[in-house]
Order: sequence, then C-alpha cells, then structure tokens
Amino acid sequence: MTQDKVSPDEVLVALKQNATTRTKNSLDIIHAICQEQAESGSRDFSVATIGRLSERRGGPVTQTLRNAPGEHYRALLAAWAHYADGATRKPPARPEPGVADDVLAMIPDASVRALVGSFLAENRKLKAENNLLKTQAQVVIDRRPVSEMGALESRSDVQILPPLSTLLPIEVDALRHAISDELLGNMGWVVDAKTGRVSKGGLAIFRTGFATAIKKVLDAVGR
Repeated sequence: MTQDKVSPDEVLVALKQNATTRTKNSLDIIHAICQEQAESGSRDFSVATIGRLSERRGGPVTQTLRNAPGEHYRALLAAWAHYADGATRKPPARPEPGVADDVLAMIPDASVRALVGSFLAENRKLKAENNLLKTQAQVVIDRRPVSEMGALESRSDVQILPPLSTLLPIEVDALRHAISDELLGNMGWVVDAKTGRVSKGGLAIFRTGFATAIKKVLDAVGR
C-alpha cells in the first residue's frame, strides 16, 4: 500500500457526514469487516462476501449493499479495495482437478498430452450439451434385438430410433477429425489400414480397432 492512497478512514468520515444514526452504525460495521479482511491478507471486498459477513454481525445484508440506496456502502468497499490492492468483484471459483487431469499430467509426450487434453475438453463440452438436451427432450432408444425391431416396424404407435441416430453433428465431426489425414500428419501418427491401430514410431497411441471402429460409425451415419 503506497502513501498516496486515500485512507478508508477518511472515506468513512466523509460518508458518515449527514448520515442517519442507523447508517453510521452500518458503515462502522462494514468498515470493521473490511479492515479485518485487509489484516488477514484477503483481497476480497466484494458485495457478496462483505454482505455475508455483515449479516452475521447484524449489519446490512448483501441485497442492501446491492440496492441503489447502498451506494455509500459500495463506495466504502471500493475505497478499501483500492487501498489494500483488492477487488470489489469476487473471483470465479476454479474447478477442482479431477482424475482426468491427473492422468493428463502423467503423459510425458507433449504432443500426445495436447491431443488427449483436447479430447477431454471436447468430452466435457459434449457432456454439457447432452445434459442441456436432456432437459429439453426425452429420447427413447429401443435396445431390443433387430429381429424384434423388424416385427414392430409396421406398427404406427412405435417409434424406433437406431442408437447411431442420436449422435450430434458435432460428435460426428469430432470422430471424423480423430482419423483425418490432417491430424494424423500433424501428429506424426500412422494408421494400420487392416487393424485400425494408430501408432507413432512403433509406439501404440490407440489400440487395434480404433480407426476401423470410427470408420464403421461414420459409414453407418452416412456422414
């Protein structure tokens, strides 16, 4: 904190001028909480955090700080944030690392790690999109043997949805990209046309059947 910064104490005195007794008491509570935040090393002077702490002490609640009449409270928060090199906006919470992130960190090859990381990111995106679709529509997939499904085709009250028909365009594009000449060339990977094994310098990147399985899926969806 530099000497040229305005002290929050001075701001408090200015804000309390011509204020009601109740407002002065509320300002004192907010001021004390902000001082404790600064002394503890916290740089969080957001309305959400200070409002929560204030409510515990009988001071203004979060909504009061947000409302238009709470402008003087927000001015005090801004003064403290500037004085203590803090912020009046609560930083977004970072997601906790999961098992996938631990596995990713264990991959020594940088190129493989980058590719797997992109797959993980795409997988998280697809899961989010699928969850959104689930909230908007319900799709029933008939998993009975093909012989039984064929016997039901003539019934007008039964809708048969082959499993592959549920693939989203973005999912199909992701599969196509996984075995594209562009990606394989950039990564230095080689595909065994017979076994579908993807390797690099004799090291297996994806096991036997990977590329051939994707090709069969793409052929089945007709894309």
